[in-house]
Amino acid sequence: MAEQEHGSSIADHLEYWTYKFDESNPFMQIHLDTMIMTIGVATLLVVFALWLRGRIVAGAPTGAQNFIETVVDFINTTVKDNFPVHNPIVAPLAFTIFVFIFLCNCIDILPAYLIGNIAHAFGAPAFRPVPTNDLNLPAAMGISVFILVLYYEFKLKPLHFMKELVMEPFTSLVPWYLKPIVMPINLILKLVEEIAKPLSLSFRLFGNMFAGEVIFLLIASLLLVGSVDELLSFGGILTEIVGIVMGLAWSFFHMFIGLLQAFIFMILTVVYLSIAHQPVEH
Repeated sequence: MAEQEHGSSIADHLEYWTYKFDESNPFMQIHLDTMIMTIGVATLLVVFALWLRGRIVAGAPTGAQNFIETVVDFINTTVKDNFPVHNPIVAPLAFTIFVFIFLCNCIDILPAYLIGNIAHAFGAPAFRPVPTNDLNLPAAMGISVFILVLYYEFKLKPLHFMKELVMEPFTSLVPWYLKPIVMPINLILKLVEEIAKPLSLSFRLFGNMFAGEVIFLLIASLLLVGSVDELLSFGGILTEIVGIVMGLAWSFFHMFIGLLQAFIFMILTVVYLSIAHQPVEH
């Protein structure tokens, strides 16, 4: 891949490191930066889990074990409150989603241009370090949850789910001779309702993290000066102070937003799976 000039504007830093399999087809491409950072975060989780497994002790936990047990207890309590039946994969799934998304979001608190400039030094024409800022990752996670929900819908109550697709919400309210007309409308409405689940999961996460990244870049632009003389001037010093204060304040706020978005994605996943597991009412 030919190396491109690394720009300094905000728009330049919002470009992905893209590998195109077919130049004429916009769908035949992957974002290498998203792939690298996603694999990196996942590998970090696995390595940390293996490291922690060898240091688990009985009795009162301390250090990393105490922190992880606190998170696990919080996840288990949340799942028990929102998932009334037993399914052994739901709590581990919720824990994985929560921790993975939060770690991905936390990358955004690093200096805005740091990782991009490091990647450029190794030949990357562009690099966006936060994988949840790329719609591809939230969409892939949302679709995965959607497929899992459909799996349990068809596994646990196939006839009821198929009936819901064509009989709700209007078929039961109209006379029998109008039901063949209303059933396609019900199907369309039900499909829209189901498709809205992965869309809401993915776009909510992507929108919040993308907006946070843009604001980080805007704040970072306040710290840029043209020369040492400008930096040492009263206006330059004042600009740097304001930029640093705003950057720190936004970093703390953005960490909270990242934590909140991870929790929302996790809790909605649990709720959607809970709906799929609800018994059929007669």
